Amino acid sequence: MRHRSARITGGALAVVIAAMLTGCFANPLDAFVENVTEETSKNAAEEMIEGLTGGEAGIEFGELPEGFPAEVTLVSDNVLQSVTVAEGTMVIVSDPRSMEELLAQVKKDFSGWEEIVASDMGVIVSAMYKKDDSLSVAVGIMEGGDGEDNRVTYTVITPEAE
Repeated sequence: MRHRSARITGGALAVVIAAMLTGCFANPLDAFVENVTEETSKNAAEEMIEGLTGGEAGIEFGELPEGFPAEVTLVSDNVLQSVTVAEGTMVIVSDPRSMEELLAQVKKDFSGWEEIVASDMGVIVSAMYKKDDSLSVAVGIMEGGDGEDNRVTYTVITPEAE
């Protein structure tokens, strides 16, 4: 159990670092420079994740990764980015609704799932849900700052990784 927790924690850390490195930044230069910068960040993050996890990684901006489970309902279609590794997939969406509204939506979306654990630290709310021993999803809601939308992160852990 401890080994699995360490592996999941290590994988989650790699995904969070990659998310920070691949944030969508506006570039005042032309589209060419923007694409090169985004692609360079994406490649660097993929290499870092692959080095940390020992496996392939895929990073996408603005879209769900191929094969994302249909059972996982997202609070928003505004996908910022997704990261896929052997252990699972993380998808980050943004939504202008309040933390309370998003939390209520997540609870509704996962009402048929078993809630394993939940935490409310004010600006960050998280929960882990499990469905029929076949799918586990960690959901984190983070308050946006300086007029930014709130962000909701879904980390889907593949059954083989558990």
